[in-house]
Amino acid sequence: MTKVWHRYHQSLPWLLGLGLLSGLAIAPRPNPVVVIAADPAIATLEPMTALEPTAETDEQFLWQIETPTNTVYLLGSIHFLDADSYPLPEVMQAAFSDAEKLVLEADVGPGTEAEVAALLWEAALPEPGESLTDVLDVETYGLAAQRVNELGLSIQMFEPFEPWFLAVSLTAFELISLGFTPEYGVDQHFYQQAQANGKPILFLETAEQQFDLFEQLSIAEQRLFTEQTLAELDLFEDSFNEIVGAWETGDRDHMAEILLTSFADYPEMQAIFLSDRNRDWVNQILPWLESDEDYLIVVGALHLVGPDNVLDLLAAAGYEAEQL
Repeated sequence: MTKVWHRYHQSLPWLLGLGLLSGLAIAPRPNPVVVIAADPAIATLEPMTALEPTAETDEQFLWQIETPTNTVYLLGSIHFLDADSYPLPEVMQAAFSDAEKLVLEADVGPGTEAEVAALLWEAALPEPGESLTDVLDVETYGLAAQRVNELGLSIQMFEPFEPWFLAVSLTAFELISLGFTPEYGVDQHFYQQAQANGKPILFLETAEQQFDLFEQLSIAEQRLFTEQTLAELDLFEDSFNEIVGAWETGDRDHMAEILLTSFADYPEMQAIFLSDRNRDWVNQILPWLESDEDYLIVVGALHLVGPDNVLDLLAAAGYEAEQL
């Protein structure tokens, strides 16, 4: 575990940058209930009250592409935030107001809860020999049980599932314990506003596609992912605050430095979670750049930094973005 401990900024930050954590939140209740919501966020949350915009910094984690016929905005999202993160900067609200259509990663709005929950169960159920007790060694399993007990839950509720399910669940719990929830995620904020205003919402992928990403992880990758998550939970507050700081100041280089460390030794995972999805999304975005309607596209911040990011792929196709 020593080697894992020193790999700071590994498992947890890239899940935040991708937005996949807001696809899974386990709510501890009298009978623990799994509440599913891939982006924009938890569907059962009440809409947030509109607030006055905050003061601007020099740049935001927001870009625009102007074409002869329209404007397309690309906003990097942090999917778990707190009330102090609001109101959002005025330039973000202005982009939303200007856009005729909002684009998010996946649809888990009201009415999809049962379907998405079923997809999660299907994705997390292991093949023979791939359950939590089969994969984790005694030391890691004991640490996992301790962490879960601290949350008032039992490790037995995770035993029927693959290890990634535990790792993602613990990460969501840790964020919530620090006061960051999907309720205040950037996606949720604009999703609620679009619904209230009758603004059309489009989606880049389905909840099923997002859960399928974890199914592509090998058992060895799931084991390492879980070990890293357990090792880093005590360090997570500082790590997450650093991510939020880079987002608030529009610091793309620092965001890349924080979030991409986890992929340095795992090019296969980078292809699964980033490169392949980015290319697919760009193929969807290109026709919108020839439209006469304006779009606001909100995706996890990690999709806008590093190799094969959405902004660079669009630039290679002839569409340079300007940071706002």
